[in-house]
Amino acid sequence: MVKKKSKRKTEEKGITLLALTITIIVLIILSAVTYNLTLGENGIITKAYEAKYLTELAQYKEELELFKAEKLLENNNFEGESLTSAYNSLFYNTQPEGETGTIYDVIKSLEGGTFDGKMEIIKGELLLNSQDMTEIRMAQKLDIQVNPYLIVDGVLLSANTNLALMDENGSLTIPESVRAIGEGAFADLSGLKTIIIPGTVKEIRKNAFRNNKDLENVIIMEGVETIGNAAFRECKKIVNVELPESLTAIKTQAFYQCTNLKEIRIPSQIKIIDSYCFYYCNSLTNVELSESLTSIETGAFYSCTSLDNLYIPINVSNITNGAFSNCTNLSNIEVDIANEYYEYDKTSGSLMDKNKTNIIFISGKILSSSDTFKIPEGIVNFSVRINNYTNITTIIIPESLQTMGTAGMFSKNLENVEVSPNNKYFSTENNCLYNKDKTELIMCFSKETTVELANTVKKLNEYSFKQAPNITNIDLPDSVESILSQVFSQCKNLENINIGEKVNSIDPLFKYSNYSGIVTIAENNPNYTVEGNVLYNKDKTEIITVLYGISGKFIVNDTVTRIGTQAFHGQYQMTEIELPNNLKEIANSFNYCDKLTSIYIPASVEKISTLCFSDASNLEKIQIDKEPGSIEGSPWGAIRGDRIVEWLR
Repeated sequence: MVKKKSKRKTEEKGITLLALTITIIVLIILSAVTYNLTLGENGIITKAYEAKYLTELAQYKEELELFKAEKLLENNNFEGESLTSAYNSLFYNTQPEGETGTIYDVIKSLEGGTFDGKMEIIKGELLLNSQDMTEIRMAQKLDIQVNPYLIVDGVLLSANTNLALMDENGSLTIPESVRAIGEGAFADLSGLKTIIIPGTVKEIRKNAFRNNKDLENVIIMEGVETIGNAAFRECKKIVNVELPESLTAIKTQAFYQCTNLKEIRIPSQIKIIDSYCFYYCNSLTNVELSESLTSIETGAFYSCTSLDNLYIPINVSNITNGAFSNCTNLSNIEVDIANEYYEYDKTSGSLMDKNKTNIIFISGKILSSSDTFKIPEGIVNFSVRINNYTNITTIIIPESLQTMGTAGMFSKNLENVEVSPNNKYFSTENNCLYNKDKTELIMCFSKETTVELANTVKKLNEYSFKQAPNITNIDLPDSVESILSQVFSQCKNLENINIGEKVNSIDPLFKYSNYSGIVTIAENNPNYTVEGNVLYNKDKTEIITVLYGISGKFIVNDTVTRIGTQAFHGQYQMTEIELPNNLKEIANSFNYCDKLTSIYIPASVEKISTLCFSDASNLEKIQIDKEPGSIEGSPWGAIRGDRIVEWLR
């Protein structure tokens, strides 16, 4: 009998739990239904608000028309289009001398109403300033003009409503009240195909249209003066852009990776084409440079592989080495006959300075024709990037050469470097290229698994092991003091890097994107320590760099008060980061953290660097436990601008 009773109780308990579960599910369904019936898009409350908004706005329109009718009765010279009014002004063409007023004198029911503080009268028509989509929709039903933009001191700021007035064809005209398009204002948005920027806009600021996925046509009217850094970066569907003559500056990366851009004409007031301005515009076939142009900066036309002809105008006096790197089809360069600074030698396919001491560019036809490249005698500096020409396995350095760029200029296939015995600036030993006294390693081109460096070397230059991809172990000599950027970035087989006690400078990108192997630092090094495969300063108050590939969440050690420059650069798989409550400063730390979508910044933080989140392409939320504006520089390089910054106090 006891057993039966126990079984019955168990069954009753099971039925009770089942009933409770069903009840909860029913309540959830009823809750969802109730929400949709009340607060949903077609809910009772939503419809009630819409009706209220329509009634109020219709009342405002009626009062405006009555006011205009009264003024016309008073004076038949009254012009309705002359009426302009806001919260501290009233103007119309027949206004008696000395009369003042406000919008409340025109629309008396506005005061204290839903739209108080949001209405203006411009040219005799109502204008609603709102970012509320329901308000915008109701105003549009009554043909009331709408300004959905957040405009402060003439700057159109980043906001979620910036595409509210885009038409069905994806076209949008910036209002003439705007003097500057703010940082990230239209960045990373979809649907916008044509943007018309009137001449009243003087400045298009940093990241303004960056990564705008559908943008095809950019119409910039006469009057616009500046296109800011990365303003149209990675707008990959743009085909043509007409730049106005009023333009005076096109800043760095402005059209970076606009891969469908086919032609560009540089206006007459532009004197400098900034660095990486047309980087990787690989469909660009026609470039017209202005006669007033004086300077073409580093990487300005990098990898414009469709460009085959170019005219260099008379006044160009500075072309930075690398301006035309990897322009593999550029084979015909015409330099103005009166240009005093440069000339193009068709035989060698080289653009050089007049003194023939510096090569700016070499035709791909020349570089691809042999496995050996001899730097011409007479050249003093060589900094041309020829890294894409994997056929070149030998470089010959002439007696005249005094300086050269980094090993990053050359392909990893490079096997041999020959230095003229009379050269006073370079030397080789054990398949390594050094400066003459062997205090700087320029390039290790050994294909062995180990290499012995000169015991005099103090500095490892950028990319210096790029041509030594098979290295597995490296014991740096005790003489080494400085390790520069990307020294071991190509060494994917590394197992151990042992760093000595004298090293006092390590670039955070010395192993950029290469997370293989273990880094150890001498215990008696007074500057650095490694713990948990993370490089810190000696007392662990600053993260220098993370030496492994983060997957998922990273928790910053609670001893850290500063996150250093580029500490998390290129951590593509990091999805979350937890910052300690005693953190004081964040440098330019999170570039190219592509999977980081949100970050919480504690109240202890006092400083964030201006480029902290640049190129963190999917960052959607920055929460800061501070009062608005208490840390300068917002949005700190975030592509989407201030619309993703949330001040929590």
